[in-house]
Amino acid sequence: MNNREKHIIITGASKGFGRDLAMHLAEHGTVLHLVARSDMSDLVLELEARGARVSTWQQDLTQTEKLHDLITHIAADIPADETGFLGLVNNAGMLEPMGPAGKYDFETYRKNLEINFVAPLLLTHAFLELFQETGIVKRVIMISSGASGKPYHGWSHYCSTKAGVDMFVRTVGIEQEQQRNPVEIMAFNPGRISTDMQESIRSTSEDDFPMVHDFISAWKEGKVGDSAEVAGRLARVLLAEFYPAGEVISHRDI
Repeated sequence: MNNREKHIIITGASKGFGRDLAMHLAEHGTVLHLVARSDMSDLVLELEARGARVSTWQQDLTQTEKLHDLITHIAADIPADETGFLGLVNNAGMLEPMGPAGKYDFETYRKNLEINFVAPLLLTHAFLELFQETGIVKRVIMISSGASGKPYHGWSHYCSTKAGVDMFVRTVGIEQEQQRNPVEIMAFNPGRISTDMQESIRSTSEDDFPMVHDFISAWKEGKVGDSAEVAGRLARVLLAEFYPAGEVISHRDI
């Protein structure tokens, strides 16, 4: 790209796939802006040991009214004349509540919609607003799922939000083709990978998720991908010369 700094924002960075991605992106010349609800002090030390500079932002993404200010504050820490690459990875997500629509607490369903759909879209809107005219490489990744194209009993909100994310990417991809300084956006389905989310799925009752035994069998048979390995492949895509802008891709594609 160039010798100027890379600034990359990652949500849900304190654990799981977001943490693994941050580890792969950490190197000299990279500034990581990590967003999560929890403390990330230990992670910061690991990333700095790899040469990265790190800023942490403790933010509950369900507080959607604060998300524009969050991106604005992060942008204030990004010097235009020293930056050669900007990235936003909307990784934070949640599967709960698992179970038929209408069965569980209304507020939990609302939280699912805000974390999986409202927050990543609003963060992307703010990113576009603040950086659209910046004449450097700018890229956004939305973490999708195979559930975006397949209905699962008990996953009505998760499937719906991921489908919405995919359509948002395709639509913004078309819009950005008309821009003088486009932001390249893609969605990525990491598949079944070794994270807390997969553990949560395997512990769900059959009443709430009839396919639970399929996920348990896949885990026992070693068919669950390694989160760190998949994150490494995605990190290479983020920084590669070619970027699949406007596309929804799978871990099988990279």
